Amino acid sequence: MPAAEPTCIVRTPAILGESVLWHPVDKMIYWMDLRTPAIHTYDPATGAADSWKLDLGVPTGTLVRAKQGFVLTGREGTFKVDIKARKLTPWVNPNDRAELTMFNDGKVDRQGRLWLCTSDNQEIEPIGGIYSLTADGKSEIHDRGFACGNGPGFSPDGGTFYFSDTMVRKVYAYDLDGKTGAITNQRLFTEFSEEQGMPDGMTVDAEGGIWICHWEGWRVTRFLPNGKIDREIRLPVPLVTSCAFGGEGLDTLYITTATVGLDAPTLAKAPLAGSLFAVKPGQKGLLEPVFG
Repeated sequence: MPAAEPTCIVRTPAILGESVLWHPVDKMIYWMDLRTPAIHTYDPATGAADSWKLDLGVPTGTLVRAKQGFVLTGREGTFKVDIKARKLTPWVNPNDRAELTMFNDGKVDRQGRLWLCTSDNQEIEPIGGIYSLTADGKSEIHDRGFACGNGPGFSPDGGTFYFSDTMVRKVYAYDLDGKTGAITNQRLFTEFSEEQGMPDGMTVDAEGGIWICHWEGWRVTRFLPNGKIDREIRLPVPLVTSCAFGGEGLDTLYITTATVGLDAPTLAKAPLAGSLFAVKPGQKGLLEPVFG
């Protein structure tokens, strides 16, 4: 298929834009800046954008829909979030290595569990893990050994869990038991070359295609379930961080980006770095499940 052209829809120099999310009731796009903690909003119907600066430690982690409002992860653990009232309520902290690791990306599976990835504070030592959290506040550790955990994503039937091991440029697939929440049979799904950058956030479309963002790779790539590359969408910025389908028809891919660590020549070459982008790639997504 011919490459679709992404459009910058909210120009902002986010330090670390992440965790983009479509809310089908609010009909809004939400995303975060993890390094200058804030929740950003965008209304596709009007083009209006807004921001809520958060009084939280750096970095924050992920934002997901819950039965009431949202749940957010940060240095201090998890929070229940009422965006309209701009209120954060501390909840539980499933991170059993909070002095050494930090929450990064996370998603809700088809059964309503929240899966959270942690990273080494310096993103060097492979001490991060994969956790799951249920609505009653109970957590479980499923795997360890990652300097920077990212993703995750779930196949349409919920039986496959995808996970980015960013610093070693690998993406793994696991079998996910929907009833027990166990993940087993880790295998290599794909491995990025240096030219491709590092795998970051991802989403899975209605056909089972896996869209993976390229940190330092200037693109988002759609992989087939067999690991083969189906297509690439190039962006005018190097640090591509997370993506999600949204809009009334779930046919628009929204993409966050970052500026962290970019030098002046790179920023001059990529003046839209940190902005929110959108593209209609020809596939449709799935509604992200609600936590709980």
